[in-house]
Amino acid sequence: MKLNVKTVSVSAVVIIIFGLIISKMDLLKAEEQKISAPSNKTSKGIYIRAMEVAKESIEEVLQSKGSIIPNEEVVITSESSGKVTSITFKEGDYVSKGQLLVTLDDRELNAQLDKAKFEKEFLEKKAEREKQLNERGGVSDEQYESTIRDLQTTIADIELIETQIEKKKIKAPFAGRIGLRYISEGKYITTDDVIAELVDASSIKIDFTLPEKYMARIKSGTEIQFKIDGLAETFNGKVYAVEPKIDVNTRTISLRALSSNANGKILPGAFANVSIILNRIEDALCVPTEAIIPEMNTKKIFLIKEGKAVSANVETGLRLPDKIQITDGLTEGDSVIISGILKVRNGTQLNILD
Repeated sequence: MKLNVKTVSVSAVVIIIFGLIISKMDLLKAEEQKISAPSNKTSKGIYIRAMEVAKESIEEVLQSKGSIIPNEEVVITSESSGKVTSITFKEGDYVSKGQLLVTLDDRELNAQLDKAKFEKEFLEKKAEREKQLNERGGVSDEQYESTIRDLQTTIADIELIETQIEKKKIKAPFAGRIGLRYISEGKYITTDDVIAELVDASSIKIDFTLPEKYMARIKSGTEIQFKIDGLAETFNGKVYAVEPKIDVNTRTISLRALSSNANGKILPGAFANVSIILNRIEDALCVPTEAIIPEMNTKKIFLIKEGKAVSANVETGLRLPDKIQITDGLTEGDSVIISGILKVRNGTQLNILD
């Protein structure tokens, strides 16, 4: 009985293995038939990609790097030496033109001024008396003229002292924002000491350079656009000054543009990415650069006509980073081959990929 069980078990195993072998052979046979059988979907020709040409607006844009400088800036110093008696500004404040910032000790000069004024008053009265006496012959012309000369000298001395007193009052030369203060009350300063810096950034200037070949195309009034690192906004400006010579070392020309900065977003000293639109074409026909095939004396592209490739000679215009304008040889609505071009010849049967 045990022998019969073993026999049945071995037979079952053999049957299972044989079934697996037969199944595997059937699968391999089916694969071979599938590979050898011709597919009804196979198409003749090569596979390419194409685009339909349409009119578009394009721009020739010139890029440059620039620096932002304020409309006006100055390091405030004193025209004369003296002890600081008062400081009438706060760091970072906006100051108006002519506003008093610092006063130096002017007591000695005021005393000299008072003395000169007394002298002037005395000489004026003396000159008036001598004039009357001179008319009657009581005073010589020489004495009268000497008094007039002394009076005029005193008047000049008064003007000089008043000018020196005025220099003791340091005022803002223009409206703007004043920076950090570098002096204190009681400090004796000279003409070399820095008091503060004053900056007018209500409008800003953009300094940048361009290659000399663009010299004839850029002039005063040319519009620019620029961006500042850290700000998403694009700002506008206009060129208002062009350097009248070319830098012989870099072969570039320097330009300066002006832009409004009423909101104070742009800080002087910032780095600017400048863009200039040199040319704008509204109804241009363009193709990708790789669609152009350069030849000896011409350029050509491949069009699709009735499912076949047809070459066409073209004239090119404005070249952009990723495409090029076609000025002749192409019409709106044409289908242009843009990939697989190396395998294409005139009359090649085409399969167009999505």
